[in-house]
Amino acid sequence: MKTISLITSTEKYPLSVIKSVHNAKDFMNADISLHLVLKKLAKQSGTNEYTLKKAFKAIFKISVYQYLLKTRMEHALKLIAETTCKETVIAEQCGYETLSGFITTFHKYFGQKPGDVRKYLQPF
Repeated sequence: MKTISLITSTEKYPLSVIKSVHNAKDFMNADISLHLVLKKLAKQSGTNEYTLKKAFKAIFKISVYQYLLKTRMEHALKLIAETTCKETVIAEQCGYETLSGFITTFHKYFGQKPGDVRKYLQPF
């Protein structure tokens, strides 16, 4: 079995694991509105939960959860800045079941509420 040594890590992962991790990342990027369960994501990507978490962090230097959060928040910010979509629509498109959950997460991530960011980015 082929293994690849990661430059910044002493651990080696088989090419199949690296492909699985990239598949998981691609799956998350394809539809960030999906409610993801790590166990199912790992299975769909062709690996197990433990390996996915460990290899994802080693390869991308960010946890699966933090990557998904970052991707969702960046997308939300883009929608706030470039569209007139209501916050409820943005929340749904970014994978949040409730508006309050979205607003709380957005505020923790950016330090501002979505409405305040929109007022700043779209003053007119």
